[in-house]
Amino acid sequence: MSKPKPFQEAAVIAAIGAFADPTGRKRFLVADEVGLGKTVIAKEVARRMSQDGRRPLIVYYIANGHSVSNQNKERIVDFLHDDARTAAIGTPDRLSLIAVSAVPKDSVVIYALTPATSFPGARARLTGGRKEERAFLKVLLERAYPAFSRDLDPAILRLTARASWDLAVDGCARMLADAPRSLTRRFREALAVEFGESVRAQLEIAATGKPSVFVGRLRRALALATLRNQPPDLVILDEFQRYRQLLDEQDQDPLLKALFGSDCITPPPALLLLSATPYRMLSTRWEEARGVLAQRELLDLVEFLAGASVREKATGLFSAFGDKLRDIVAHTNIDHPAVMKDVGDAAILRDQLRALLTPVMSRTERDSVGKIDLLAGTHFLHAEPIEEDFRIYRHLVESFDNRTRHEALPYWSSVPLPAQSLGPRYAAWQRDRIKLNQKLVRMTIARRDQLNPPPEWPDAKLRALAKVAPPKRLALPWVAPSLPWWPLARDWHSDAVDPKLLMFSRFRATPPSVASLLSFGVEAYCLPKKRGGYEKAYRRRHFKLSADPGPVMAAFHPSPWLILNTNPLIAAGGSVSAVRQAMRRQILDALPKGIVERDTVKARRRHRSIGRVLSSIECLVGVAGKSADAWNMAVGDDAAAKAAINQWRLAKPIERISPAELSDLVDYALGAPGVALGRALIRHDPTILGPQRFPELVRLSWQGLRAYLDNPVLLSGLQGKNAVDQVMRAVVDGGFESMLDEHFWLRVQNLQEGGAGLAKDLLSALTLRAGSFSFHSIAAGKHHKIQVRCHAAVAFGDAESDPTPTIGENGVSFLAAARPDEIRRSFNTPFWPHVLATTSVGQEGLDFHLWCSRVLHWDLSSNPLDLEQREGRVQRYAGLAVRRHLADDLKSEIWIDRGMAEISPWLRLAELAERHADASGMRPWWVHEGAEITRHVFDRPFGRDIGRFALLKEQRMIYRLALGQPNQEDFLDILSRGGEAMRSLLHPLVLDLSAMGLRQKPHLT
Repeated sequence: MSKPKPFQEAAVIAAIGAFADPTGRKRFLVADEVGLGKTVIAKEVARRMSQDGRRPLIVYYIANGHSVSNQNKERIVDFLHDDARTAAIGTPDRLSLIAVSAVPKDSVVIYALTPATSFPGARARLTGGRKEERAFLKVLLERAYPAFSRDLDPAILRLTARASWDLAVDGCARMLADAPRSLTRRFREALAVEFGESVRAQLEIAATGKPSVFVGRLRRALALATLRNQPPDLVILDEFQRYRQLLDEQDQDPLLKALFGSDCITPPPALLLLSATPYRMLSTRWEEARGVLAQRELLDLVEFLAGASVREKATGLFSAFGDKLRDIVAHTNIDHPAVMKDVGDAAILRDQLRALLTPVMSRTERDSVGKIDLLAGTHFLHAEPIEEDFRIYRHLVESFDNRTRHEALPYWSSVPLPAQSLGPRYAAWQRDRIKLNQKLVRMTIARRDQLNPPPEWPDAKLRALAKVAPPKRLALPWVAPSLPWWPLARDWHSDAVDPKLLMFSRFRATPPSVASLLSFGVEAYCLPKKRGGYEKAYRRRHFKLSADPGPVMAAFHPSPWLILNTNPLIAAGGSVSAVRQAMRRQILDALPKGIVERDTVKARRRHRSIGRVLSSIECLVGVAGKSADAWNMAVGDDAAAKAAINQWRLAKPIERISPAELSDLVDYALGAPGVALGRALIRHDPTILGPQRFPELVRLSWQGLRAYLDNPVLLSGLQGKNAVDQVMRAVVDGGFESMLDEHFWLRVQNLQEGGAGLAKDLLSALTLRAGSFSFHSIAAGKHHKIQVRCHAAVAFGDAESDPTPTIGENGVSFLAAARPDEIRRSFNTPFWPHVLATTSVGQEGLDFHLWCSRVLHWDLSSNPLDLEQREGRVQRYAGLAVRRHLADDLKSEIWIDRGMAEISPWLRLAELAERHADASGMRPWWVHEGAEITRHVFDRPFGRDIGRFALLKEQRMIYRLALGQPNQEDFLDILSRGGEAMRSLLHPLVLDLSAMGLRQKPHLT
């Protein structure tokens, strides 16, 4: 279990205090900035509440979707031991089914629920639900209203259930016999609430209507009865801003009144709200004109948490605070004595607001601990237009009619090849017939098939992007490790080789257009043009098993003998040659004494295949059969592979080994990707070589790693005599094992299964099929689409992408495009994709920080909050920029301790990093001096991005002062007019709602 940091501990104490206050409403909001670990706070709150002697502690964990709620409920209770945790999470996923399940007897029980299925609201569409619910309703109705139940048409409750219906009814009857008698009484009360008084008569009337609606109302009554009969002790509303209607409807919906304890029948539970954006922190003039008021959202939430009287006080204080800030800015001379008096008065109001709100909420922000400088790490990309760019614009304008011609400029400035990229989903494109023009520089089938991009695409931003994301960099198979175990070489030997880039744009057509053109550029740069071109580029595979176990099988075989008997960390921190020598000594120590022949002419002539030598060694130590069994499970029906595996199984124990064969063993121990993978994995998953788990490792190596590396684009940039040699050299030059060790250390902290889930997690990420994007033809002839693959760069979220075409024995088939979560998981590895292009859908609630520290603002956001949300995707716990700086600071201390060679260096680094911790606990993993992310902003002649970025930079420093104020955009404009001196005066007045009062502690800044 991860121990809360001090800033998290302070929030836990504040929440527990709010729940224990007899005069309060037992409600608390944790609104920490993105990436600061709100789940850790929720888990610690649940742990402490479970120790108060009540058995069991009933927790309702509510999130917007089943996948999220089921995934996170185990994290909330992972302080329990294995058996107790299994029992705690083995619960129904909807409220009405809780009554069907057995009454819990464990110390903690958590129910993962969603608003749509458990709290649908009075206006929601009602359905028949699950068979188990209807069966329980049948037996409960028989007990509550037996006469009505006898007369009720049995088909109404059975609906589509058939043979299994009677079994379900019998099972529910047994459950009801063991249920508390009070449940029937609660059910009668709930039926009266749902259908009205004279329940029997109202039920008969309702039963004549649509069956699904009648059953849906019964289900709603069952949910209310369940909630009143077995009320929760703790309700956690996670990311509740996505289903905020629950808070708005609490006074009208009996189910919500019971949930929040405001119906005077059920005792109020402790209510913990989690959200990084619980209220709109900034609203523009346009949003306010539409009635979207950030001030009202905040005050509504304050009333929900603390009541109407606190809302009234907050309204008055925010108004007075805003007036005082305007008075300060109105001064032309900041040295005037009246200014300091106004600043002092504003500080008093700020402190009064803090005292009023912190009993019910806590919001911690990174810049309350470390200074955030937008110019540090900011690179302006010069995007100079060329003549062809304006031809593209003119063609688009001429293609649109007068109604939509004004839309041509924003499309042209954001979407590469807009006439080909927009497509019929855009109204302007749909209403108008794009004019044919064969003279424009465009994407064509011939250009794609011949891997022949133009010298320059007609898009200034795309050309500028190529300078920071060139094809050579995007063709890297993986990101360089933050803590390499020896000096890296070739393309990894540079401080500027990080290929990962997170890009944000305005229009949905931009991400797939950019991603496909970048991916195509990588292919055109890497692939030979005389070997079949685009369509045939991926048909040839380099890593196939022959009938005899040879270099390919040895390279991807995670040999248990080599994994257990070699360890490069023995000489880590030195040169590659020193590591190689150390591993040679380890192999000699592991081999039987005297087995290595003298270096004679006869011995030098004997040079068996590495596959033969390794299989014979495994036969000698008794693991050849285990290896063969695991390989059989990984290769499918490949006849040649089966023959090679059989040869491996039948190998004879080795008797002699020549110097050349010994040298091969050293090479494969150091550079074979399968061995490096196994060694990295066993440091975090010690059971992976066990008989039950080893097939999982072989499958990861062969089906995941081998399939990923058997890519002509990736291989084209690697040096070597053949494909195996290329990959093995890259493993050494690119610090492959140290990269995997770092990745596994990161992932094991977030996987529910811990280390046991690492192999499956990486396999699913390596096998991503990202999809493609279709450009539309604008040449003469029949309209057609030009499909371009996305791989090195992909689109994310609501961007438009097409299925992936694959060539098989039966011709071309199409695989569905990957889901956003699959793309996110793959981007969060050191492997492809290296560029993730998204719209605003990717800027909230998601993490992209594991291997990326660069953000590209293709289109600038409209306000400073969106800018912060975007960059918050890569400014998170143990982000890449932080790890790079920590590793550089601590590497000498890590390598000097040779006694730590048996564990991951990252465990040692984490231990040493605690010396850099501050009183808040946010340093060093969230905030670390010099660990700036890199942001890219375009600089275009006559463009407004530079000026807008400067304005956003100024506003970002002070936008928090607009909290609780009406007309926020105008308010920000007023505060921004005073220049740097005025901003320095205003910055200390930012309202600090953190439980620790971080802005009030100068030693933390």
